[in-house]
Amino acid sequence: MDEIDEISPEELKPGLQKIRRRRWFFWIIIMVYLPAMLIALRCPQPNQAVGVVFVVWILLLIVAVTLMALVRCPQCGNCFHMNGFMFRPVRRCFHCKLHLTTDKKKLSFSDLEQKNNTKF
Repeated sequence: MDEIDEISPEELKPGLQKIRRRRWFFWIIIMVYLPAMLIALRCPQPNQAVGVVFVVWILLLIVAVTLMALVRCPQCGNCFHMNGFMFRPVRRCFHCKLHLTTDKKKLSFSDLEQKNNTKF
């Protein structure tokens, strides 16, 4: 069994911030589609504008999905959103189960207690 060394939240922070930035880019690209199409429909030549907007949006979506699929987990080094060939934009690493907001969480008293008990 592979054991994953415990990494402090400070060491995880840059990698998790990179994952969060790429996720925001992905979701923003998805949310921009409908307003962009509505604007394209108001142009003097809507058929041509809709086609251009759609092609640009698809290309940006391909870039966003590729960036998200290839980002590495800062804890285990595997692709964060990939499980084999399956891409799923979930909030936990498929391999080591690292949560996306691990660096932002404050340890509660029970977490500290469990951490101290496991050292013995």
